[in-house]
Amino acid sequence: MRIVNLHHTAFVATFRALGHDVLSIGPGADCDVALGEPLSARRLRELLTARGMTPDLVFWCDACQIPWVFGLETLPCPVMGYSVDQYMHPWHVPYSMGFDAVCVAQKDYLPLFSESPHGRPAMWLPLFCDPARDRDAGRERDVPVSFVGTLDGRVNAARRPFLTAFRTQAPLFMTTGDYVPVFQRSRLVLNQSAAGELNFRVFQAMACGAALLTEEVENGLDDLFTAGKDMLTYRRGDPADAARVARQALGDPNLAEIARAGRDKALSRHSVGARARTLLALAARLAASGAPARRLHALDGVRRQLRKAYAMLAVDEHLPLRPQDREFFLSQTRI
Repeated sequence: MRIVNLHHTAFVATFRALGHDVLSIGPGADCDVALGEPLSARRLRELLTARGMTPDLVFWCDACQIPWVFGLETLPCPVMGYSVDQYMHPWHVPYSMGFDAVCVAQKDYLPLFSESPHGRPAMWLPLFCDPARDRDAGRERDVPVSFVGTLDGRVNAARRPFLTAFRTQAPLFMTTGDYVPVFQRSRLVLNQSAAGELNFRVFQAMACGAALLTEEVENGLDDLFTAGKDMLTYRRGDPADAARVARQALGDPNLAEIARAGRDKALSRHSVGARARTLLALAARLAASGAPARRLHALDGVRRQLRKAYAMLAVDEHLPLRPQDREFFLSQTRI
């Protein structure tokens, strides 16, 4: 299969390992085509022609970035999207109307994507670990509890106060940067979310062989894992409860077994390879069922929805957009 991958490159190596020809396009330096400005529909067609790429699948993978490639709704092949941070980006809903199918990482947000002008299906596809990076190295577990992630920011202002309060009642090593070497030495990994989402750290911590201590949240957590068996949970927003669970767990001889159970489940059921196979099977079904033709037949309705997404982006004052980029998004609302 010839695949054009847009934005996040999380699946690119796996798609290639499965035997597919992949061209990655996006603003990231790790893309085959790194963009410094929006790519219009016309320039996208010119780029694909110049590269000799007639795609069998175009796949947009959410990288918590604004869309930088346009005209996907006009392509004759299956077009799919994977929305990771829909709880932060309401524009994902109208933007997804340009796809033949959309996968949504947060289960509770799935109903928002249920309607479209062309009957575009939406399915829950949880996040995942990458065994090429997220693995148990067999190191000594000399860090009792760790947290690795953003400590401050507009999106999650409650994080630092939560971690600070936790650390007054239980041991905690907290830092930013590369989580892998820390998680590989941790007995417990403390996870805290921005909006009760099921985030990447759930799967990464488990795959690295640490026991996960995460919030009691919705979005499908209990569908995937079982508290007390392959993870530990605490009341969301309650550092005292989190510290209590951590102290109890550190004294429990069964903690290593919980860590092993979580690791085995994450690697066997929730890896990037498992998710990639799901996506590729979905793409094959879309092609066989004529989904691109249905989208093209409903193009006027699709574009009405897309214009909503571009208008939302153009007027969002929190986005660090250059004036010319805002003008470009506004121009897309008139197409």
